[in-house]
Amino acid sequence: MQFNFQFGNKKPDKREIIKVSIIVSILISIISAFSGITENKLWDLLDEFQRKYLPLGILNEIIIQDPDKVNRRTERDVDRAIDRVTKEYDRIILESDEKYKEQYTEEENDESLCYSEDCKKLAPPMRICSPVFDGIDCPLKLEDK
Repeated sequence: MQFNFQFGNKKPDKREIIKVSIIVSILISIISAFSGITENKLWDLLDEFQRKYLPLGILNEIIIQDPDKVNRRTERDVDRAIDRVTKEYDRIILESDEKYKEQYTEEENDESLCYSEDCKKLAPPMRICSPVFDGIDCPLKLEDK
């Protein structure tokens, strides 16, 4: 008695892959011709459908063997990941900008440094003071917020 046991997912036969690939390609070409949707969009739609409902099937094997389809799948995955992270990233940056917002401090106009009337008419000096910097020029410290 002999057992023929295989571990993991059984790979489909090459003939089966070719048959299904031809049928799917013809169907996608016909749908594209009648609907006006590009074939690449239809392949992407088929790929997303099979990834969600038919993982590790023969359609996955067909798509994996085409480098163009794999590149488009990778781009979609990366774009989806970036879109998921963008909202959280924007929230963190907004909180950081509010927490570490710079402040402007005005000083008294020291007219003793001016030698002309035009200089005395100028507004008092102004500084940008950051709450991150803990110095004597900054009236507001980080722990005050």
